[in-house]
Amino acid sequence: MRNARLIIADSEHDADMLYAGHLFVPDPFIAVELGGQWHGLFSPLEVDRAAKVSSFASVHLDSPWRNAAEARGWTGLAGCAGAFLASHDIQSISVPPSFPLLHADQLRSWGFDLATSVDAFFPQRAVKTTTEIKHLVRAERLTRQSMQQGEQYLGRCGIGSDGILRDPESGKKVKSDDVRRAIEIFLIGKGAMPAHTIVACGREASDPHNTGSGYIRAGELIIIDIFPRVLATGYWGDMTRTYVKGKATAVQKNMYNAVRAGQDIGLSMIAACVDGAHIHAAITAHFDAQGFKTRMVRGKQGGFFHGTGHGVGLEIHEAPRISTRGDILRAGQVVTCEPGLYYPHLGGVRLEDMVVVRDGGCDNLTKYKRHLEIE
Repeated sequence: MRNARLIIADSEHDADMLYAGHLFVPDPFIAVELGGQWHGLFSPLEVDRAAKVSSFASVHLDSPWRNAAEARGWTGLAGCAGAFLASHDIQSISVPPSFPLLHADQLRSWGFDLATSVDAFFPQRAVKTTTEIKHLVRAERLTRQSMQQGEQYLGRCGIGSDGILRDPESGKKVKSDDVRRAIEIFLIGKGAMPAHTIVACGREASDPHNTGSGYIRAGELIIIDIFPRVLATGYWGDMTRTYVKGKATAVQKNMYNAVRAGQDIGLSMIAACVDGAHIHAAITAHFDAQGFKTRMVRGKQGGFFHGTGHGVGLEIHEAPRISTRGDILRAGQVVTCEPGLYYPHLGGVRLEDMVVVRDGGCDNLTKYKRHLEIE
């Protein structure tokens, strides 16, 4: 008996399936690796398009395999996959960790042996090809340009007597949604899909993944974190900047400067063969030395309590991690460097750039200025 690898998923949301076939399909379909070559089984709706544009070595109409499955009493996509596998004398199958339990139970009931991949199903995804890096460069360029839209909008806003920003056209009070709209309209027009863009002001900014919903006030810290997906390729951009509209206080400046210096430490250390845990520890030690401790503050988390960075590719968060967990960086990986400080009574500061890991250093794809105050 030979072994095979199997994926049953749609490629709009499953990065492994997209990586296997380089084709966007909204409904689940079947991909099977036999002897190092990937086969795609498609419905009549998708098979002709897949034959033209996918990267599968072989593209098959799934209807004959559905019929063969029904003759055995097997049903659904699992039955179709089972019939195809049985015809190739396959009994042992490796599947991704996200493989649907229903399909697994069905295949096992029909006599197949399934093993879940403990590590990444495509470990090679962590190191990007030249083409993938080009896709990520474009994604980050659009992200950078959209950040500029948000920054310029804040610059045009006035400040009311109540400290709340006023829209430059309508004069209405500005909320997070108004800044987010300026960013996301630009991205959609450029073929990139924004996802939960963060525009968090004041206390909201002390919660790192709070997307923001309140008013934007002068003199308060504003975190803007943008991470769009380019629709044509599936690759993501990711960057964060922190601003104050008007004059920042001395405490805000100290927090910002500490994070900026912390990011510089991280960027200077990112290189092939470096342990991400060492990078994270160096930044944490820097914050401690500056008096910005990580601890509970008034019943809330305070300080630097998330990882320094993560891989970016067909998923916004993928391997490797730069955190307390020790991942050794490799040349060709694309990672973020995004230290931050968060205190409920002060707000939050985060700065994030996306870089390509190289031998002896890294290439910064974000290439965007860091400044705190917007007049």
